[in-house]
Amino acid sequence: MADTFEYKCSQCGESLTLPTSLLGQHGECPSCHHVEILKDTKALPLPKPVAAPALNTPFGGGPVTADSVKSTTNPYAVPQQRAFEFGSVNPDHRGRLGKNLWGVIISFTIATIWLIYIIAVPFFTVLSNNPERFENLSEEEIELEMLFSLAEEVSDFDRSEVENLDLDDAQETAGIAFLQGMGVKAIPCLIPWLIGTICYLGFFHTLWAQIQDDPSVKFSPGSIVGFHFIPVGIGLAGVMLTDVNPLFSGLISFIALIAWWIIMFITYWKLADHMSKYYQRQGISSPQPPVGLALAFCIMQTASIIPFIGGLLSLVGFVLWFIVVFQLKASAIGIINHKMQAEQVDQTSHNF
Repeated sequence: MADTFEYKCSQCGESLTLPTSLLGQHGECPSCHHVEILKDTKALPLPKPVAAPALNTPFGGGPVTADSVKSTTNPYAVPQQRAFEFGSVNPDHRGRLGKNLWGVIISFTIATIWLIYIIAVPFFTVLSNNPERFENLSEEEIELEMLFSLAEEVSDFDRSEVENLDLDDAQETAGIAFLQGMGVKAIPCLIPWLIGTICYLGFFHTLWAQIQDDPSVKFSPGSIVGFHFIPVGIGLAGVMLTDVNPLFSGLISFIALIAWWIIMFITYWKLADHMSKYYQRQGISSPQPPVGLALAFCIMQTASIIPFIGGLLSLVGFVLWFIVVFQLKASAIGIINHKMQAEQVDQTSHNF
């Protein structure tokens, strides 16, 4: 088999001798810059179909061929997706995606483990030291004793200082002391949590950057990052209004939750949907974006607010998150690799 083949541009007639490795790939004519599939002009053409008397068909009475059947008349024709011109590609984004994703997982895991530790230690200490203190007490007395003991364990709370207060005020004072003490211990958790948040936003910024050359994509990577601060701002407003009207503050917090759900659907499901359409229009075969799994994840997280079964749905959604983000990463890398291959073909065709 020859190592080269003869190519002739269908637009200007320019003839070139190209390596056989380029057969079947898209190339650009160096003379007229027409882009088409590179074919061997010496290859034998396919035999033309013999014209036969046409039957009474809904396609105009002529012989039914692929060229004569139009999508407007053929009810079984699938509309072709129009390809668009590729934008620039950054190969370094492949490594960035992996670093950011593992940064999210490791940082949030460390923050969660540390938070569980600082919560569990005071309870374990109170229950292991002098457990007989809870004997012969009613359920309400056990709760009060546990609250006072926890407050003394994590702060400088002294129950003797609230002996003259009524029960509600004493509980409130002990509860505030416990939360303040736990808050001081939880400060180290902020460092890995902030690192994880930055990696999370960077991960999705890089994912959305890969499909910006598609004109149907309406969200920029910067807007996706900015959307995540909307529910945070709404939630902070609700916290500041707690002393003014607790009911109104709760309503604002619920609005912040709804805003987070909407942003979650855009960030995950809409991204996977755009990637899937990107794959179809550019003829990328694999790996397929996780459209269905991304939608299921968003639904699970939204439904986690349902009483009784919410915890189970949230756990299922947590498992789905790992599957979805790794598949989104693989799909983005597939787009990057496809763009790089297309650029190599263009550069090779220019050299010839």
